[in-house]
Amino acid sequence: MIKQKQRELISLLIRSKNGYKSSQELATELSLSDRTVRTYLKDLKTLIENNGGNIISKQGYGFQLEIVDRTIFNLFLIEHHLLDKNVEQSKCREASERKHYILNLLLLESQKIDVETLSEQFFISSSQLNKDIAEIKSQLQPYELTLKKSRSLIYVDGEEKAKRHFIMSYFFHEDSINFLHHLSYFNQTCEVISFDTLTIIILDECREANIKLSDVMIQNIVLHLSLSIKRLQSGLTIQNLDLPLSSDSTLEYQVAKRIIARIESIIGFHFPKEEQMYLTLHLMSKSNLIQDNEDGELGSSLAGLLLKIQQETGYPFWHDEQLKNGLIQHIKPMLVRLEQNIKLENPLLDEIKSQYGEVFGLVKRYVNQLPNLNKYDVNDDEWGYLALHFLASIEKLKNEQKAKVLIICATGLGSAQLLKNRVESEFDERLKIVATRGYYEIDQDMLNDIDFIISSVDLSSKVFKVPVFHVSVFFCEEDVQAIRRYLSYRQTPCSLPKIGLPIDDKKQNHSKYLAQVFDEIAADYFDLFKKKPTKQVVLDHLLDSLSVNEAKNFKQEMKKQMDKRMSIGEIIFSPTIVVPHPAIPVGKIAKIAIAIIPKGLCWDEHYQDIKFVFMISPSIYQNSNLAMMTKAIVNLIDDLAMQQAMLKISDFNQFKSLFIQLIEKGA
Repeated sequence: MIKQKQRELISLLIRSKNGYKSSQELATELSLSDRTVRTYLKDLKTLIENNGGNIISKQGYGFQLEIVDRTIFNLFLIEHHLLDKNVEQSKCREASERKHYILNLLLLESQKIDVETLSEQFFISSSQLNKDIAEIKSQLQPYELTLKKSRSLIYVDGEEKAKRHFIMSYFFHEDSINFLHHLSYFNQTCEVISFDTLTIIILDECREANIKLSDVMIQNIVLHLSLSIKRLQSGLTIQNLDLPLSSDSTLEYQVAKRIIARIESIIGFHFPKEEQMYLTLHLMSKSNLIQDNEDGELGSSLAGLLLKIQQETGYPFWHDEQLKNGLIQHIKPMLVRLEQNIKLENPLLDEIKSQYGEVFGLVKRYVNQLPNLNKYDVNDDEWGYLALHFLASIEKLKNEQKAKVLIICATGLGSAQLLKNRVESEFDERLKIVATRGYYEIDQDMLNDIDFIISSVDLSSKVFKVPVFHVSVFFCEEDVQAIRRYLSYRQTPCSLPKIGLPIDDKKQNHSKYLAQVFDEIAADYFDLFKKKPTKQVVLDHLLDSLSVNEAKNFKQEMKKQMDKRMSIGEIIFSPTIVVPHPAIPVGKIAKIAIAIIPKGLCWDEHYQDIKFVFMISPSIYQNSNLAMMTKAIVNLIDDLAMQQAMLKISDFNQFKSLFIQLIEKGA
């Protein structure tokens, strides 16, 4: 049996697995003696070695955890509850997941939180957690909600209406519950009543009654009610439902009654009492916080099962916390049905079997291995309901893998909508449109989480750290093919092109043309800094180079416009690459001044090892060849092998031959 302090020691080693920790450092963090830590490490060494890991000891450095077999090691963590869902260790290490979890506690479960307790739970410092809370404050501010403190506890203060508005926009956006819209067999239900309407009704009634439900619980009830409506439309009803008569007097029954009444007024037909009683059962099982231990046991069994499915089939279900929680909340009332022999017919069964037979078979084959279920004779209707959760997980995964796109148009809303509709029509399965904006509405926040830009405005005088596709507002076939080529290329990792392969004359001529163009744009404005320079020295040197044959005030105007560009968005494209350029063109000729700095340059306190500075000066007249140059710079960001090769060059010609390879790769 592993002791609690040994668990904490393993967790510390996991968090610092990329570096060494001395026994004294570990002892300080665990409030133990150095000798006790060494004893624990000695005791754990064999256990960890037998379960896919290794504790490395290096004199003068300390101890480090090496994971030899990730699969076996994960099973070990699950078996010893070191990935326990109830403490949210695995779920909440990433900042976005921590914030989601905190908002769930504050708003859906109406809890007050203690920062110190949560920081221990998440294994992070209080200062880091306070940064997350500061970001949460910013998210709440537009809804006129604030975070307040009572003693050591933090809570959300504001009108209930504002809280519900935030809950709907944050927890139930298209990436969560609305992904079910993509599943074709829900279409008929959605025509009668939308998922959004069902969510609002459940949210209203449960919050009025102070029934605390998480986002996953609410989504499960929405799914249940959608299926109930589908069953009633198909003439099917619940059989043999035998709940105690005392259920009629419970708070959950009264809430279920109000929810059903509101739904009936919209859909135009009545729910039988059995359906109302069954909704009561759902609310009772979901609002009962005493069952945490049972949920923990079921969660551990499910985690092991999902990991097994992932290992044997490749479906990445193990990392989907929403799937795990959804299954737990579905299986609890399902166990009541199985225990009482309640038959719940599934009107979607034939459709699921015919269209998603592989997933249905997978669910039936694996989920039957759960200790909670293997003693029952589970029918296909029940397997069909469980399959919906797995199908929703697959659909969500597809959505997450889509490239995220920002569409930019001039100012007309009509033209923006036209372009958006055409892009969706061509690439609905492969692209996710994050936003549609006018040219003057672009800001840095929009650019942080997108993969590329589709613009009907010529942005060749601007440089972004993602590719930009300049297209017609009518999105013609040539535009479509350009994006298709990029998406195909995007799936292949960047690497140095192979040298020495035979090339045909056409390609050779094209390479000569590119070399000529690059000479015109960059040859006279290139410098290799063999010593470590200052930022100001490099900027002044590049500006002086670009000033040749330009107006007298060129340098001053370039500085002014570069400052403006920095206020619009970031010019640091990676830890090693910076691309200063003006907000609007200043010069007569399109040029790129390039500084290669093998020993690195300190740009600011956050970026202290800049190796490449590309200062771009677009022309006030035309920039026909500048776009392919900037696209090559964007390609360089992720091509670390190419960066290393460029840092070894000794003159412009060597740099040019490598840079042309980047241009050809993006052509």
